[in-house]
Amino acid sequence: MNFSIIARCARTGQLGLAVASDLLAAGRFCAAAVRPNIGATFTQGVPLPRNNRLALNLLAQGWGPAQALKEIAGNDSGFEQRQTGIVDREGSVAVHSGTMLRAWSGSRAGGGFAIMGEGINGEPLLEAMAKRFDSIPGDDLDERLLSALEVGRDAGAGAVISAALIVWGRRDHNDMDLRVDFHGGPIDELRRVYADYKPTAEFYDERARNPRNAISAKEFAENLKKRRAREGS
Repeated sequence: MNFSIIARCARTGQLGLAVASDLLAAGRFCAAAVRPNIGATFTQGVPLPRNNRLALNLLAQGWGPAQALKEIAGNDSGFEQRQTGIVDREGSVAVHSGTMLRAWSGSRAGGGFAIMGEGINGEPLLEAMAKRFDSIPGDDLDERLLSALEVGRDAGAGAVISAALIVWGRRDHNDMDLRVDFHGGPIDELRRVYADYKPTAEFYDERARNPRNAISAKEFAENLKKRRAREGS
């Protein structure tokens, strides 16, 4: 069983994905699934990571998601055993659910996002995830993706043992890459890790740029908390 969401943030241009799976290492299948200023894609069911690279290479050459999906289908003999979604840097989306997936399987596409479920308990799970993602457009993309994953869990998804959250911005390295494997509650654990990591993400960027002037992670987090409090007041 797998459920996932790929998306582009219209506000920031960030691209990302979140996935939960009954496979041991869902994050492994996210290899090359997001490329800054190009798009995001994901293949589940019977994953084939090379399709991620092919999809993004085609987008980089100016192909649209629907065209790229058609090209992938013509080059993959196992295409009907897979579920594939693609979103480009403009927010255009294409998604396909193969005819040989576990029941129940389906997808939901919206403005700048695609949600896929394979071997899940029905369409309401996808609808709940889409509603949640759409309801918080002002939040950071990572929060929107993780929140959608949590709603999928709460909508009655079966047992999963791994989860991943990956976001890229406009730089040549990711903004976030968090993974949980072989865990009884991987989405809960992903939220815990995210809650600890998020306040210090800017710290690691700043320390890399100006190591001589770097303060401690704890002091940075406290300063960031105070700054956000002032901005919200």
